[in-house]
Amino acid sequence: MVLQVSPDGLKLATGSKDTTVIIWDVDPETLTCSHRKTLDGHSYGVAFLAWSPDGTHLLACGPEDCPELWLWNIETEELRVKLSHSPDDSLTSCSWHVDGTRFVTGGIRGQFYQCDLAGNVLDSWEGVRVNCLWCRSDGKSVLAADTHHRIRTYNFEDLSDANILLEDQPVVTFCVDDSDRLALLNVATQGVHLWDLEDKVLVRKFQGVTQGHFTIHSCFGGVNQDFIASGSEDHKVYVWHIKRERPIATLTGHSRTVN
Repeated sequence: MVLQVSPDGLKLATGSKDTTVIIWDVDPETLTCSHRKTLDGHSYGVAFLAWSPDGTHLLACGPEDCPELWLWNIETEELRVKLSHSPDDSLTSCSWHVDGTRFVTGGIRGQFYQCDLAGNVLDSWEGVRVNCLWCRSDGKSVLAADTHHRIRTYNFEDLSDANILLEDQPVVTFCVDDSDRLALLNVATQGVHLWDLEDKVLVRKFQGVTQGHFTIHSCFGGVNQDFIASGSEDHKVYVWHIKRERPIATLTGHSRTVN
């Protein structure tokens, strides 16, 4: 299962291998969730979700063998477009540009596209095998973790690209904080690493988490994003302060890998 809270915090989207996405309304007063709409037809299952910056649209990607991406209009509760550029594609990751009118998507088979809300491919990079994507706050550059253990930046205005960082093992997933400077990486067999994107240096390696080659996600949290949380293959969730390598909390209760 995968889940994402909307930017305004009032909706929750959950996706599953059962081919559905469920939209839930979140009531901050009663601290309850109520079913709003089930969006079905994701024939490959749902492995990744991304809300648009204004919360009006939702992107849904499938697993590695999925060549399709679904763009839902949450206000009308209708499918706006199903993107399938080529049957050879693997569209497993996506990210929204800050203006909410464009998004990027790609996967491990070497396809990497920038698209508009109608599903038109505006630009593309060939031969880029993508594990994870992140649009930066400048509205024109995109970070991509590739199968060569790197995170590279791609600029769609001048069609330039450059290395940002290199790890010893594959970067499975990553995210960037609100300052657009710190990146949190889940690295295969190594765990959770914190990088400074401006200085291009490894800041900290967080201890405790079990990370093999499963897709594990981590995130920044707290009022000032001073905390970090990550799933783990040992069925636990780990929480750290951003300035401490050892976890300040270990949450138990799951019986299988926490993605």
